[in-house]
Amino acid sequence: MIKVIYRDGVEDLVTQKFLDILLYLGEVQMFQRERDWTVVGVDSIRAESRQVFAGEDRRLHQQTSVQPLSMCS
Repeated sequence: MIKVIYRDGVEDLVTQKFLDILLYLGEVQMFQRERDWTVVGVDSIRAESRQVFAGEDRRLHQQTSVQPLSMCS
C-alpha cells in the first residue's frame, strides 16, 4: 500500500492502481515512495512522461461476422 495525502490534507493508504487513478484525476497532493515524499506538480512522476504510442495496434482483431445457427426441427 502507498501512503498518500489528498489535496484536502486527508491521509490514506491506497494501491498502486488506485494511486494512478487519483493522479489522473488530480486528487493527490503528495505520495510516499520508498523513502521520500513526492509532491505532485513539483517532482517528476512517471505517468507525466508517458508518450502516446504512434505505431500500429497489433492487439486489434479482424471483425468477422458469424451467421446464427439454424435449429433443425
